[in-house]
Amino acid sequence: MTGYDRPLKPEWIYKTLQQIKVGEKPENFYPLYDNIAVELVGKDGRRKTRTVLFRTFIYSFQQNTQLIENNLLIELCQKNDFEYAKPILLAKLIMDYDILNYLIKFIHQIFSPTQEIKSSLLTTKIVEHFGDLEIVKRSVRAFLKTLCDFKMLTQLNATTYRQLPTRELLPEQVKEILILYAISKQTKQIDLLNLEKQLFIFYTLPDFTSIARQFHLTHWEYIKGQNRELLILK
Repeated sequence: MTGYDRPLKPEWIYKTLQQIKVGEKPENFYPLYDNIAVELVGKDGRRKTRTVLFRTFIYSFQQNTQLIENNLLIELCQKNDFEYAKPILLAKLIMDYDILNYLIKFIHQIFSPTQEIKSSLLTTKIVEHFGDLEIVKRSVRAFLKTLCDFKMLTQLNATTYRQLPTRELLPEQVKEILILYAISKQTKQIDLLNLEKQLFIFYTLPDFTSIARQFHLTHWEYIKGQNRELLILK
């Protein structure tokens, strides 16, 4: 998916997935979402953000949209608290949208954690890569707003942002992100030496080797050799 033109608050995602019921029609939960996203004014705004939420966190895991099927993130939000789920929900957004993945890579390459981030520079670079389309420009604005809502950035003024201090992820959270990464790539194998590390730029970089060993044989088989570190998922 390319365009991400509607910002999502993590609370909207978490509360929707927490209360949704597998096996029912998605439209049964539209009123639920409307009552969750109360900050949005107007039916059109709620409908458009709901479309992004359902497309990303429900439909991307299943072949059709007739009934809600169980998935990793529904289970995660129904079994864990909000703060545990937040980094994993953000990782899903970055994995699913080409434009967000590119934005994260660019932030990682150009800006140090102590530097101010200029939205004008991000927009210029994104337009160079994806074209001068309104959806592209809206995606930059929407993602910066989303990153602020996830408490990854703070907005200093209309065009300037700063990264908030990095936090450390639990090994279990890293494990969930790695499994989600494999699902998104439609693979059972993860090459840790070529993992897209930008997924973790707003956190203290995990010790992937230690985590690979910790969950060896429970969630994957860890194979380490010369110039390779592989996870073969169960």
